[in-house]
Amino acid sequence: MRLIILFFISLIFLFKENLANEFKLICENKKQVNNIKLSNRFSKIINFNNKTVENISGNYFDKILIFNKYELIMQNNIFQTTSSFNLINGEWTVYNEKFIDIYSCKKKGVNQKLTP
Repeated sequence: MRLIILFFISLIFLFKENLANEFKLICENKKQVNNIKLSNRFSKIINFNNKTVENISGNYFDKILIFNKYELIMQNNIFQTTSSFNLINGEWTVYNEKFIDIYSCKKKGVNQKLTP
């Protein structure tokens, strides 16, 4: 019984931690990128309260199409790409009709205030 209670408390804590209103995302493709216009690394600040994405480095000019608690989908009209960030597994996928590049991302806390 204690194990079950501890499990649920852990789930609640993890769920609330994922709802931090802002975090820095650092993404890296350890392989050679298929699209030479893209960087091997990039970073962004994602804010859930304002539903905004701020570019810090690499892969600029993104327009947000979908922003929810599971995924973020953006379109880049300069490089003619679409990208998807899966908030569950931390993968950022950039693709168009000619290539697919997959980045592994890590969250770094910028503002760890929890949402009410």
